[in-house]
Amino acid sequence: MKLETIQELWQQDCKIDVTDISKEASNIPSLHEKYYKIYIGERLQLYKLQADYKKLKLEKYEFLINPTEEDVRDKGWKIPDRGRILRQEVSGYLEGDSDMINKELQIGIQQEKVEFIKSIIDSISKRGFLLKTIHDDRKFMRGG
Repeated sequence: MKLETIQELWQQDCKIDVTDISKEASNIPSLHEKYYKIYIGERLQLYKLQADYKKLKLEKYEFLINPTEEDVRDKGWKIPDRGRILRQEVSGYLEGDSDMINKELQIGIQQEKVEFIKSIIDSISKRGFLLKTIHDDRKFMRGG
């Protein structure tokens, strides 16, 4: 799910109808369930991206140490101009590798989504207290 889609969903769901606090209170469990499902799915996607990153890092490391024409042909990777790289130089090449950078960006975006959804869940969890405060404030304003 795209971050923008999650933001649009929350923009609709975050609104509280203060004219019907009971209905809003009864919606809390369904909102929690909705966003927790999204949270779990996105968190699992994050774990997959992190695992893919580790696998790619190992493959790139092995490629840089011992480049093969097969990897060049099948994966489209380029053999560095220097050819074989010394082990102590590999980390620098990995940090600047475009495939590695793209995977890190994907992980970063996914982490932002997971953190955003977690903050939504926290907000939903606090919604009951907010509704009680609104209710108590109205009661006070009416003199009761």
